[in-house]
Amino acid sequence: MFQVIEEKIVLVLGWLKVSPVGQFFRWWIEELRLAMPDAWQQRIQYALRRVTLSTQGDLVEVGIDNNRKLKPLLTLSGDQDVSLQQQQVEDLLVEEELIEAPRFLLLQLDSVLNTEVRLPAAAEPNLAQVLAFEMDRQTPFRATDVYYDWNILDRGGESGQIRLELYVAPRSEVDALIQAVSGRGFQLTGVDIVDGDNTLGLNLLPPDRRSRVTNRRVRFNMALGAVCVVLLALVMAQSLSLRSHQVHELEEAILAVQGEARAVTRIKEQIEDNSEAAGFLAKKRAETPLSIAVLADITRILPDDTYLDRLVISKTSVQMQGKSQNAQQLIEMVNESPLLDEAAFRGSTRLDARSGLEIFEVNANVVKIGSD
Repeated sequence: MFQVIEEKIVLVLGWLKVSPVGQFFRWWIEELRLAMPDAWQQRIQYALRRVTLSTQGDLVEVGIDNNRKLKPLLTLSGDQDVSLQQQQVEDLLVEEELIEAPRFLLLQLDSVLNTEVRLPAAAEPNLAQVLAFEMDRQTPFRATDVYYDWNILDRGGESGQIRLELYVAPRSEVDALIQAVSGRGFQLTGVDIVDGDNTLGLNLLPPDRRSRVTNRRVRFNMALGAVCVVLLALVMAQSLSLRSHQVHELEEAILAVQGEARAVTRIKEQIEDNSEAAGFLAKKRAETPLSIAVLADITRILPDDTYLDRLVISKTSVQMQGKSQNAQQLIEMVNESPLLDEAAFRGSTRLDARSGLEIFEVNANVVKIGSD
């Protein structure tokens, strides 16, 4: 019953790990980690160090794995007293603050089989079981005869497959090494692979073979990190809420002034239209002399023996009807005016029998101001 529940939980966790939600949270947590102060990041990384054990014949080398970088600390010889070695190692781990750190056995890269495997993307949530079924096809071993782990190289792509590097080590050889270090008092949390001075971050040891280590420092730092995540999430939520509130207030302010803005726009358009009309009238007025100015000039140029019965002044012309002692001289007089030109009789002149004066009718054009 409990095994079935555990398998279901593993499947769900595997699905969450490869789902877009899991990828988002991995990216988000990494961004939050990078947003932490450098001192906090170093403290978290410091708490994640591992104790490493490497064997070479009767020698056991104790080291530190700090962010995949391997640093040797102590070499234990097979001819020394086991209890004395255990006390020496314990003192060293206390000094290095590693007494609660997990212990990992390291295998050399050239001592394990590694091969590239391609599988459908749907297999990722349950890779351990899929690789167990594929083991005898991908390697010369059966799944029951080896310890194995993998490192995913690529997800998706055009083929819709995942590409991974599979690492396989024979159980018999690994068990012998585990027995050797267990005899020195080391309870292993996992088995990793080392390439030069760098570990690969794997764990070939099955979950049921791993020794559980309670690292209070890691728990404290993880709790500290969780608190930071929660606080940052609250800050982000508050920031989004404040921004939404500000946007709402801004929208209300915009709606409140939109009516005034439209009224101002209409007034501005009316002012522009009136200005254009006033400018047009002023331009026309500036181009044409005032009627009173034309009347004054006509009064000035007509001789005393001439009087008018009818005078019509328009914007472009002047019509004069009247009687004169000498009507012929009027054309020349009118053309000499700065405001009138092209004067001409309209019809012929005739003599008025009663007054003895010549009756005339003269038309002239009004000169535009500024024209030649």
